[in-house]
Amino acid sequence: MHSSIFALGLTAFFNGAFAQNNSYSRYSLKTTYDSSNFFEAFEFFNEEDPTHGFVDYVDADAANSEGLAGYVDGAVYMGVDYQTKNPSNGRRSVRVTSHDAFTHGLFVADIAHMPGSIPGVWPAYWMFGPNWPTSGEIDILEGVNTQTENKISLHTGPGCSITNDGTTQGTTLESENCDSAGASAGCGQNTSDNQNYGDGFNDIGGGVYATEWTSDHIAVWFFHRGRIPQDIQSGNPTPSSWGPPAAKFNGGKGCNIDDHFKENNIVFDTTFCGDWAGSPDVWGKNPETSSLGDCKDYVANNPADFKNAYWLVNSIKVYVQGGSYGGGNGTTGGGNSGSGNSGSGNSGNGNSGNGNSGNGNSGNGNSGNGNSGNGNSGNGNSGNGNSGNGNSGNGNSGNGQSGNGDGQTNPPSSTQPGQGTQNGQQALAKVTIMANTMAPEPTRPPSPNQAAPQAGTETVGESGPSDPSSRSDILHEQVELLFFTNI
Repeated sequence: MHSSIFALGLTAFFNGAFAQNNSYSRYSLKTTYDSSNFFEAFEFFNEEDPTHGFVDYVDADAANSEGLAGYVDGAVYMGVDYQTKNPSNGRRSVRVTSHDAFTHGLFVADIAHMPGSIPGVWPAYWMFGPNWPTSGEIDILEGVNTQTENKISLHTGPGCSITNDGTTQGTTLESENCDSAGASAGCGQNTSDNQNYGDGFNDIGGGVYATEWTSDHIAVWFFHRGRIPQDIQSGNPTPSSWGPPAAKFNGGKGCNIDDHFKENNIVFDTTFCGDWAGSPDVWGKNPETSSLGDCKDYVANNPADFKNAYWLVNSIKVYVQGGSYGGGNGTTGGGNSGSGNSGSGNSGNGNSGNGNSGNGNSGNGNSGNGNSGNGNSGNGNSGNGNSGNGNSGNGNSGNGQSGNGDGQTNPPSSTQPGQGTQNGQQALAKVTIMANTMAPEPTRPPSPNQAAPQAGTETVGESGPSDPSSRSDILHEQVELLFFTNI
């Protein structure tokens, strides 16, 4: 009798433990960013580059009129100016930041094209939190100049040292210390796959970068276009089945992940030269770049070399554990729209969005420690989409209130300029322009003599970018860009 009771109790214990672990191993989709909503969900940063790059980040109006951003062939396009010689304020480019901020989650980015391995170019797909670096930075896809392999890095304040146990063979850890003070530049891992970045990445049509962020670790996988796991394709990602990641950062005794990483926004940007790409220790010691003279001079005087410096993003899907959008798993807030930096250097202080989502609902009520809903937090409108269990609303974002309750953001400093990017109400506008881009050819391209499509009609493809092996890059193709502009 006693043994039966013991057996039943043991069975119940293991069943409960299994159920608990299983609930935390499941991921459910909470947010998708794609051509249906990308420029509603992201805002443009048009302040001075905190990494001191030779770049002129443009606002939404300029990106629209100059064809530097939009939707092409069903994907999100973000490019640079490759026509202007010797631009006085730097080469014009795009940097966008998500309105939503996240704490924990699985971020699955399907990217068809990224800026190539071009001298002077410094592209990045990354995340960062408020009051950099105290809320962390995760550099998922980043490199400079003629680099052919991705460097995946973390940046924190003092007191975070990680290990990379469980990382795939071939990846090397540069430093265990993630502190970004001084010349530390965080803890980076150099990968060994020459098709996960730049030209090699583009040659295979890109692929999927999946980033898992938990209380225990931050891990990044890359899957080639032809090797994307079926569970990702079916919308049921299971990281435990994917094998070793390209880079894994384990917390534990050396680093409390939850203390050092919180409320991170998603960022895409392309800058030039600056603290990393233009550094004498990088530019000057690379035989492929040192012979080209000064980095800024090269970027200024060779615009055509940057035709291939564009992003083409099919989608970013954000999953959370246990089917909930709270409880510390995949929480969202209003986010940081400030001048955060990927790589070495300073990044922004300013919280922009709708406040912390913490452990509660991020809808229109209280979320975490402060109100998120529709209250004012700056100069312009931010979210229209859903965040958490309720609408994240139409509250203002920018330089005003955010975080825990009604706390004010920190003012920008000389090395952390500006916080908001787009002031004033935004509305979706469809415009047909002659794109100043090296846009990928649409699936059904118009003929050279075909009239420009009428405004309000779409020329994007039906199923995303076609096989890159069957496409060619084109200059001044007539495409429709669907975009946010001020009214």
